[in-house]
Amino acid sequence: MLDIDKIEVGFEVKQRSIVHIPPGQLGGNHKHPRTEAFIGIGRELELVWKENEKLIKEMMNPGGQLVLFTIPPQVEHAVKNKSEAENGMLIELADAEQDLVEVCKLI
Repeated sequence: MLDIDKIEVGFEVKQRSIVHIPPGQLGGNHKHPRTEAFIGIGRELELVWKENEKLIKEMMNPGGQLVLFTIPPQVEHAVKNKSEAENGMLIELADAEQDLVEVCKLI
């Protein structure tokens, strides 16, 4: 069992969300002024973000292991469900409510 309230992310969590990402779809592809932490649940979820103008891609659930990823404010990011059949989910923890989203075209 994963107790979402006990996940330590290094900031005060003000919003908790579960995000559904259907097969072959994207979540995000934006940037905003808040910090977010993600745990991906799904074998084929790939997190993509820009760091120092370089595009970085990492599988979110390597070998079935749950990994916590933190995206700082104003960093372009997206999550792609690379599966053709399985749904994916993100547990998303943020230090502020979602607003001021700027759409990006990472992928």
